[in-house]
Amino acid sequence: MKANRKFVEGKEAVSAVIGVILMVAITVAIAATVYVYVTGFGSSTTPTPSMSIKQQSAVATHNVTFEVQSASTDAKWADLSVVVNGTAYTAGVPSSGSVSATDTFWVDNDADVVAGNSLQIVHTPSNSVILEKVLY
Repeated sequence: MKANRKFVEGKEAVSAVIGVILMVAITVAIAATVYVYVTGFGSSTTPTPSMSIKQQSAVATHNVTFEVQSASTDAKWADLSVVVNGTAYTAGVPSSGSVSATDTFWVDNDADVVAGNSLQIVHTPSNSVILEKVLY
């Protein structure tokens, strides 16, 4: 029992008010850290644009032509690449400017451009596919 008396005899301790303030401060710091982690607040991601296209000509023709039906305001031709069956194409795609409705682009009709293959529009900065269409 003598060992327990040492704790009772010493009356030096942190005040209850200071203890509560410390607990609240620690809780707020942990909550802020979890919020930043969950929302990705600290990361710098590039927003991915969206667009829709319509195939204007069949694969049997020399060039397959596409028309942009709609596009988000942040879509820029310089940030996009056209990929067919894993091969990137630049022919017929404007090199600069914003993507807007009624814009057209075409892809050469070569070995990869075959009906049934997939055409993808890839947003290069985020490396994400924003559109995928099966060729006909």
